Amino acid sequence: MKRFILNTLKLAILFTGMVYLIQWGISYRISGKTVTGYDTLECTENVNADLVLLGSSRCWAHFDPEFFQSNYRVKTVNIGMNGHPDILASHLRFENYLARNKAPKYAILTMDPFVSAGNLKKNSNMVNKNDYARFAFMPNTMDEPLLQYFKFDAAERYVPLYALCKYQMFWDCITLNKSDSFPKGFELNDEEWDTLKYPITSENKKYFFKESDIPDIKKALMQFKQLCQKHQVKLLCIQTPTYKAVYDSKSFNWPGAICRELNIPFFDANYEAIRNKTVYFYNTNHLNRTGVLEMNSRLKNAQQLTDFFKINP
Repeated sequence: MKRFILNTLKLAILFTGMVYLIQWGISYRISGKTVTGYDTLECTENVNADLVLLGSSRCWAHFDPEFFQSNYRVKTVNIGMNGHPDILASHLRFENYLARNKAPKYAILTMDPFVSAGNLKKNSNMVNKNDYARFAFMPNTMDEPLLQYFKFDAAERYVPLYALCKYQMFWDCITLNKSDSFPKGFELNDEEWDTLKYPITSENKKYFFKESDIPDIKKALMQFKQLCQKHQVKLLCIQTPTYKAVYDSKSFNWPGAICRELNIPFFDANYEAIRNKTVYFYNTNHLNRTGVLEMNSRLKNAQQLTDFFKINP
């Protein structure tokens, strides 16, 4: 019996050692890389950009870093978080970037009726949580706030391979076949809007913030502004186009009013000429490639942006 227990213990130790060895091997393989294109924490280290673009998918899918680099001569990185319109998510992502880089001169944050304040303790938005599972095991201090935001538990943090297998990341980490998903540095969508498969509706209006949410949004945005001020970063908020089916002037005027009250520069790029045509969108609130190019052609001539990028205004 003792021999059986001893052999079982040896096998357990051997198995545990092998699992740890595989975990560390995978961690080494993916270090400094993106596995899916969304997990950009490490691959945006030592970028030291002049301009950082922040927000939800309406940042990640709309802002081409090359446009800002070529037109305003500012090295640019897009660190928008797909599916996370809360200001808290952008705040945590920017803090993570600042811990890995020199502070940029400028930051642009998407600000529109889809935003929310966010709450670290009550967060229930787990969109793309699987993409961040590769950071869960034995996390470093820089990543800890984002891991708290996604609520990774103790087993995911301390049991080797558990998080990678639970969130089906293991094979992607081995193959890295998705690591070049977004070669342009943002999610450029080529597809045209299939309005038969995805009919035009105003359903996304239900995601607009309500007037009662404004105090919390103001507080979260002020905290983001203070983070920028602490690092001497000039902040600009931008509202990008949506299709006319989800547009109403009252909701889309609120973001600008909030920014003006907080003395944050605000630019409304929700051009009527864009929002009236389906050809510029792949769904009601996201531009496709044609839409991004059309928006950029208008931004290029915007005096407010030219003034913003002056180093000594």
